[in-house]
This record gives sequence, C-alpha cells and structure tokens, in this order.
Amino acid sequence: MRRTVFDEDHEAFRDTIRAFIEAEVVPVYDEWFAAGQAPRDFYYKLGELGIFGINVPEEFGGAGLDTHKFEAVLYEETARAGVQFGGSGVHVLLALPYLKMLATEDQKKRYLPKFVSGEEMWALAMTEPGTGSDVAGMKTTAKLSEDGTHYVLNGAKTFITGGVHADRVIVCARTSAPSAEDRR
Repeated sequence: MRRTVFDEDHEAFRDTIRAFIEAEVVPVYDEWFAAGQAPRDFYYKLGELGIFGINVPEEFGGAGLDTHKFEAVLYEETARAGVQFGGSGVHVLLALPYLKMLATEDQKKRYLPKFVSGEEMWALAMTEPGTGSDVAGMKTTAKLSEDGTHYVLNGAKTFITGGVHADRVIVCARTSAPSAEDRR
C-alpha cells in the first residue's frame, strides 16, 4: 500500500537528501562517529540544501512552510542510511520554535538568516543540576539590568544540547518567582 502522507515535493526532497547522504555522509560517517561529532563545515552544507530554513519565514531566508513533514523525510532517510546529522535536530526542532515565537522582529532579522544558512548553529541550555530538564523546577534566573539593556543570568546548566558546534545558546531561565501555577 502506497503511503499518502507525503506529496511530490516531499518525495523530491527525499531524492535530494538521499543523494546528499550517499555522497557527503556515508563515505565519512565512520570518521565522524569515531570523533564523536560531524565537522563544523558540514552544517554549512545542510544550510545550502535548505534543511535549516524549511520552517523559517521567507522574509528571513527560509522556505516559509509550516510543516514537519520534511523533517520526517530527513529522519527517514538518515535512518535508512544508518547515519545521523548531529546537532541539526537541536538547531531546527528545539531552537527554532523559541526564535520564531519569542524573538523580536529585530532579533529575527539579525539571527534567522544566519540560522538558515548554517553560519550560526544554535543550542539549548535547559538541564540543571538537581532538577534535570524540569522547567517548572528550574532555579536559573534572568533579571533585567538596572539600565534595562540586558538580562543578568544567575544559575547553573549541565547539558547544553547541541553545544558542541553552537555559536548561540538559548538559555532557559526564570524571569519571575516560582508559583503553584508552574506545576499545572
């Protein structure tokens, strides 16, 4: 039975990704695995392919789509080949939603084009000693400076997801005191 979840665009993307993996990843994957990471320049290649811009609005250099089906195709093809793309999933699936929902227009103009191209890779700092990734139990705080120009962070993070190649890090921190509502 033929699957109907993907259309012609997804299948064309699949063909492109499959060829890319066979040419650029499979021949060197054992070296990456031994090193524990893909080389930094690999992420520029993913940017050139458009991997990072699928869900980024067009005005910031992306394709402007609102779907995760292309990521599903990507993960199907990496699984088929028995390879992984390292921090690219963190970049797209964890960091991008924060940027799209919480960044100002100026921040989007400044950061998203470099996000799309792979020039800047993003990571997420959420996990803390003693609380893990329980954001309701998070202790790290961010307080606005007296002059109102920046936040001062105070706390500790343990695992920085995607931190190996990160140029920028989204740090999860409290801007107000914990409340009972945090646990709903």
